[in-house]
Amino acid sequence: MFVIYKMHKQLVYTQFEISFTIRVVTNTKQKHQLYRDKPMKPLLLSITTLLAIVLLPSLTFANHHELNRSDYKSEEAYNKSIMQIAMSAAPSNVSGKATIMGSNGEILREGTNGWTCMPGTPPNENVNPMCVDKAWRKWLDAFVNKKPYDSESASFGLSYMLVGDVPVDNDDPNNTDPTKGTWVQEGPHLMILLPASMMKDFPRDPYAGGPYVMFDGSEYVHMMVPLTTLERPE
Repeated sequence: MFVIYKMHKQLVYTQFEISFTIRVVTNTKQKHQLYRDKPMKPLLLSITTLLAIVLLPSLTFANHHELNRSDYKSEEAYNKSIMQIAMSAAPSNVSGKATIMGSNGEILREGTNGWTCMPGTPPNENVNPMCVDKAWRKWLDAFVNKKPYDSESASFGLSYMLVGDVPVDNDDPNNTDPTKGTWVQEGPHLMILLPASMMKDFPRDPYAGGPYVMFDGSEYVHMMVPLTTLERPE
């Protein structure tokens, strides 16, 4: 998901299908089941419908380059380009009314729908834009500022990164050595915050196909949902 090398890449993705199931653990006596094709183990919740809704629009991924303030005649023109990059991370029906935050934390536009879009995640600027909900805002604050984060008590969260990301070690959020760990450079994808206990049956290998777990064993564990085929490097 994050933040070592900068990249510029054009991706076009207009057709996809996502289907996976997550185990839901509750502390109540009630059990609710939602079946997709046939009955499965108790306490399973299919989120296929959710993903179909949030990804319904056709998606076009633009090619972004780093911006230099000196290339723009005015602060307004520069901020407009920053906003366009940030908004490219999600479908327009999400980013169109989202709060836009610059990579320095400055609010460039107040939104009305609870989403926040930004042009990049630190320390990268304008190369890996993302749009996040309120739960992911809390996660990012914890991650960037090295604060404690408890996935078991935190809220469900969803983040769009439809332009793709920079290379990152899937195993260790603090690793910056590309010769160690399991490095992955995702194309368009979603990221989901869930309790770690609900992700135990999903692969940790980003090249296994389908959703996988990133940063397993750390406070910052989360689910990755690729929207394009990810080839294992040779």
